[in-house]
Amino acid sequence: MSGLQRYLLSPRAPNTAAGFVDDSFAVVELRRGRSGFALSSSAVTELRPGLITPSFEEPNIQNPDELAQIITQTAEAAGLGNKKRWSVALPDGAARTLVVTLEETTKNSRELSEMLGWKIERVISSPLSELRISRQRISPAAHHARYLVTVANDHVLSQYESVFARVGWDPGMLLPRHLGEAQWLMWDEAPGDKILISGNRTGFTSVIVRNGEPVLVRTCVCDRQSRADELHRFALYYRDRLNENGGAVLTRMLATGGIDAVEARRAVADATDSEPRQVDAAEFGVDLAGEAIRFDHLAGAAGLATLAWQ
Repeated sequence: MSGLQRYLLSPRAPNTAAGFVDDSFAVVELRRGRSGFALSSSAVTELRPGLITPSFEEPNIQNPDELAQIITQTAEAAGLGNKKRWSVALPDGAARTLVVTLEETTKNSRELSEMLGWKIERVISSPLSELRISRQRISPAAHHARYLVTVANDHVLSQYESVFARVGWDPGMLLPRHLGEAQWLMWDEAPGDKILISGNRTGFTSVIVRNGEPVLVRTCVCDRQSRADELHRFALYYRDRLNENGGAVLTRMLATGGIDAVEARRAVADATDSEPRQVDAAEFGVDLAGEAIRFDHLAGAAGLATLAWQ
């Protein structure tokens, strides 16, 4: 079981999940079969532009009543109106993910919290007293302890929680969309490193998965025309920092959120001399051939729902 899976499984995750992708809201219920996963039910509703403005510091939801109504209607459309326990993939920008390395050994939990807090404050320009921080230890690097950390402003999460409480939901997990999407690469048992490229309206988030764990996460703010150049820079950083001896190879890629998979693959290949193959959702049993719903709409939510079987 990977560090992220342990991190997410207290308490056990439900097989129902919801997620925000730019101007869409999706709900899914998964079932497990011999060939992987299958959608028991799903529904997607387009959101009015401006209803949600993803932000780490500012309020995200412009009209809580309208969003509550959409959540209820979408769940009912999928036949999930009676479900109460959910995992939720928040829009990218509402929360941040960090992989924090500790060069010094900590003696106790207080020292650990202080050291992580100091590291987080160097990256996040908000007082620790205003943040909600979750952490899980992952595999060490060069004998240094590492932690997967998610960070969100309390007032931002509280706004989402208030809307979910209004519709009677109990969201056990509230995590950024890219962590749900990265879960598909954690299920992938093929050898080599994997890369997620999750696009959004303001840029993209890239996650490197190694041995079932996220080991590098970077969010880039850029316009669509600059995505390939910025992704190339990220891939160079990965090559220099995580593949110094040339032993690791990027074998698989998952591009979501409107990312041009061909362009992304070319940018990564040019930087790393790897030829990662784009992951097809059907490989995990989620076959959407002929469906109006795209995997992009469901990837974050469905990824969180897979944790019900971890």
